[in-house]
Amino acid sequence: MMSEYNPYPQLSDELYHQLAHAEHAKPVASGNGGSCITIAAVGGHISIQDDKLPAEERRARTQIYTPTELAAFIADAKAGRYDHLI
Repeated sequence: MMSEYNPYPQLSDELYHQLAHAEHAKPVASGNGGSCITIAAVGGHISIQDDKLPAEERRARTQIYTPTELAAFIADAKAGRYDHLI
């Protein structure tokens, strides 16, 4: 069993660890300022982290989604459903 806390009961501890520690890609437009959301994919899941946080906190706050969940969010964002938030 991994020592870090896995808040996703549907994921094995090993897969959670792989997702939390995967090399995450930054958006091209973000520059090097360390204030962007990063993304990685492992084992059919997508991991999203906030790179302005220290590494340990960033891994602890990793958000994990299935491709279907993320695709639904992106479709809604493109349709303007969240425009009132920004």
